[in-house]
Amino acid sequence: MSSTATLLQAASAAPYNMVFTMTLYLALLGGIALFFRPLLVGIGRALYLTVRPRRSKAQLVASAGAQALERKPASVAAVEAAEISLMNIRH
Repeated sequence: MSSTATLLQAASAAPYNMVFTMTLYLALLGGIALFFRPLLVGIGRALYLTVRPRRSKAQLVASAGAQALERKPASVAAVEAAEISLMNIRH
């Protein structure tokens, strides 16, 4: 109860004119942000690309080739274990 009373006292101390203008400014800022959202998203993506540019196709192919070499084929025992578990699930 005391926290509610304190909150009401603090709210009554604030001038209504200032609260109204701040609410109006925040609503106006939100409306402008929603209206220009596609532009703002594009600017954000452009800034991201300046910091971290895309890799070229040659770099992508080289990294994909390196990842393919790092992958090892599954061992025969692992494949047989998977087949046995599948047979156990069926029966």
